[in-house]
Amino acid sequence: MSVRTRARPRVLWLAVSASACLSVAVAAAPTESVSPFAAAPPEAVTQAPPALTQALREVWARNPAVQAAEAKAAAAEARSQAAARPLYNPEIEVAAERADVNTRSVGLSQTIDWSGKRRARVGVGTAEWRAAEAERDQIRQDIGLQWLSGCAAYQVATEQVSLGNERVRILGQFASLAQRRFTAGDIPSLERDLAELALQEARAQQAELLADQAQARRTLAAVGGDATALPELPRALPPEAQVPVAISLIDALPALRQVRAESEAAQARITVAERERRADPTVSVSTGRVTDGPLRDNLLGVTLRIPLFVRNSYRAEVTAARADADQAEAAVRDRQLRATAEANEAGAAYNAMRDAWLQWEASRASRVADRAALLQRLWEAGELSTADYLVQLKQSIDTELTATGLRARVWQAWADWLAATGHLAPWLGAALTSPTDKE
Repeated sequence: MSVRTRARPRVLWLAVSASACLSVAVAAAPTESVSPFAAAPPEAVTQAPPALTQALREVWARNPAVQAAEAKAAAAEARSQAAARPLYNPEIEVAAERADVNTRSVGLSQTIDWSGKRRARVGVGTAEWRAAEAERDQIRQDIGLQWLSGCAAYQVATEQVSLGNERVRILGQFASLAQRRFTAGDIPSLERDLAELALQEARAQQAELLADQAQARRTLAAVGGDATALPELPRALPPEAQVPVAISLIDALPALRQVRAESEAAQARITVAERERRADPTVSVSTGRVTDGPLRDNLLGVTLRIPLFVRNSYRAEVTAARADADQAEAAVRDRQLRATAEANEAGAAYNAMRDAWLQWEASRASRVADRAALLQRLWEAGELSTADYLVQLKQSIDTELTATGLRARVWQAWADWLAATGHLAPWLGAALTSPTDKE
């Protein structure tokens, strides 16, 4: 009891120190005991490393979703070119009749695009082509966002697995030491059991960390990334995000360009529907010969055919096209509001994560191994109970795991902000194109 009484001031002091560490306000430790994330923050990264850009281009080149989007854009381009071609082809007609009067004739007919249907369809095709290209850019951006987030998650998960291994090693040594002290009669069986339970809990938590690493690897594999050949993310963080976001950046987003092009296509379809209500005449010219016994005569004919839209005036198609255009216009306004809110929220989230990470780096908290060694010396000296030792060690390790996970969340928040503001391509130093687009 006298030992426990003398140890109480030190125990309380250690508890206060651990709590301060959890709040990221620990005083600076010596250089040799600095956390791997405790280096002074260097200058902000304003441009992605070339290795990162190249790796993402390779992901784009082999991602099936990007390939499908590129094929869709190519098909839309071909349809746009097809819409610019003449609407009607000429027709040739050959006729022969044998009766009392024999007739042979050959004719040529041509339907004339009198109402300008081709010009109207060109507007639709061009707008749909722009929409397909914007959709392709959006898909590339989404894949880039998933890959960048997965890259950060995998690298941080790997660091957490390493830290978890250290936790298992420390608690394994502590459990072995507790068993020896129990055998020597220095501690009761309850404290020996607490050490063993802490070791088993650490092993279970290590399995969870390995599962998180596997999930991050799966995220990379799902977009065509290779976890074994990932470029290192910069230790420095990108600069602070500008909030609020300028409306010009929102308007330039691929998603906004897509819905705006779809709205333009819907407006152009109104013109197409109106032109479809106008009849296009067909002009035919034929020539031939009529034979009646010994008499022969030449034949020349001109025919004009005009459809009569009597039974169906195609008025309903125009009404439907106008309703579709109204819907598309409303979708543009809705998407703009959502994009503005998402961009401002993403910027605020990134700035908060960035500030928290910089504060953690500035704290220069000591390594888990150093804190564990200090706690173990106090425990061996009888100044800490087994329960106090395990609580403070767990708090120290959990704090560093949380801070390590914060680094992944910072990069994921940065990727979200890049995607929400259209800065992904400028930050990468490249357009949203795959290597095949430049060939």
